[in-house]
Amino acid sequence: MHSPSNAFVGASWLALLAGALTYMIGLWNAAMQLNEKGYYFVILMYGLFAAVSLQKSVRDLASVPHR
Repeated sequence: MHSPSNAFVGASWLALLAGALTYMIGLWNAAMQLNEKGYYFVILMYGLFAAVSLQKSVRDLASVPHR
């Protein structure tokens, strides 16, 4: 099994951090009530959790031998 290159890992982290930072800046500057901002923040957290869970599931299934 091949591991991703350092450039790919770095670009992935950069894209994740840039996207989250841009989202948070937009949320901070939005003219919404605090409960609405909290809702959109929770949606971001659910999305991050789903991405990590999917990655771990794919990784775990890749290590299971096929019958």
